[in-house]
Amino acid sequence: MEKSGIRSAAILKLEEHLKLGRTNALNKFWDYFEQKGLPIIENIPNDLEHNLVTFIYKEDEKTENVLVIPEMKDCKFLNYRMEKLLNTNLWYISCKIRNDIRFQYCFSVNDPLDDDWDNRFEKVIHDKFNKKFLLVEDEEENEILSYVVMPNAEEHFWVKEKSNITKGDLKEYKFISEKLEAERKVRIYTPYGYEKNNKPYKFLILNDGDEYLNLLSSKVVLDNLIADNKIPPIVVLFIDSTDSREEELSCSDNFTDIIVNDFIPWFRKNYNISSEAKDGIIGGLSLGGLAATYIGLRYSNVFGNVLSQSGSYWYKPEEFEEHESACWISTEFKKVDKLPLKFYLNVGILEEKENMIGVNKILRDVLQAKGYDVEYEVFKGGHDYLCWGENLANGLISLIGY
Repeated sequence: MEKSGIRSAAILKLEEHLKLGRTNALNKFWDYFEQKGLPIIENIPNDLEHNLVTFIYKEDEKTENVLVIPEMKDCKFLNYRMEKLLNTNLWYISCKIRNDIRFQYCFSVNDPLDDDWDNRFEKVIHDKFNKKFLLVEDEEENEILSYVVMPNAEEHFWVKEKSNITKGDLKEYKFISEKLEAERKVRIYTPYGYEKNNKPYKFLILNDGDEYLNLLSSKVVLDNLIADNKIPPIVVLFIDSTDSREEELSCSDNFTDIIVNDFIPWFRKNYNISSEAKDGIIGGLSLGGLAATYIGLRYSNVFGNVLSQSGSYWYKPEEFEEHESACWISTEFKKVDKLPLKFYLNVGILEEKENMIGVNKILRDVLQAKGYDVEYEVFKGGHDYLCWGENLANGLISLIGY
């Protein structure tokens, strides 16, 4: 993404009308885009790889500045200051963006223009005129995330619910363990036609269960994959994360042992799942991808497959003294003989160059050099919820597909 010197045709037309004294043109503009939605996406002459995207903010009170903040790698966000159109309440900026991606963005109004990103992200707002958004529900406060699907972005179809297929069931439980600080909400997906006395089913365990189910449409993905005969019927344990997420998923031996010694026995007692490691998948996103890889490293006798989505392999224990861009988890795999593990790793092209893309590549290369079966996918998105649901399907097909 880069700020463009090309001006939006829609903005130029509005400016022309206003300079001619047609003051009602602004109200017509707002009315039109309140119905149509923003941002404005236009073609760039002689450029087949990019579009001109114009972000627009409507000023409701006195405003000193507005930043648009895209969720893209290596963006110098402070360069994306919007301009005010004449003496109106309209702020805008036009950017050249590749036309095959999905991305999130937000606005920072009256930004202090400093480097305090924690404070900035506490105050950012969504684009009220954008009809594409994700609602992230929280006990304290819901968050709305505005996003853009560019015109040539690949269609997502695994996350779209179909009415004419058989569908699995989802049951909720409260899991209690002496080793957990509090009871944990978990949900179990069973495929259509599930039988307790049938041949044991392959199984998958995912942390961040609520996100996988409510933001990434994972039940829909599973129903579609099984109905389309892309994967065998599978039983899935979704474990919700809590305020302890960062600690639990940062290669915690304690939480890793809870997964294997508490969750797995309960899972097997209550559901007809295989006892063979080759039929088990441990997976997750971001820190959950890191945790899944660590669990695979320690317990390849339980899980023979690791599914990592944008794994946070930048993580390093305090005692690890290698340079900042090093990948600690890859050094752990170097120390041991090849394990009976199969991997699916992905990362987005919009993610940070070294801390995400770089460390994922390092892990991939180390695993492949040791002879592991690794599928590595680079998807056209960032470190967000826009692609992980669709790519969950790719990971399951890679690991256990027919």
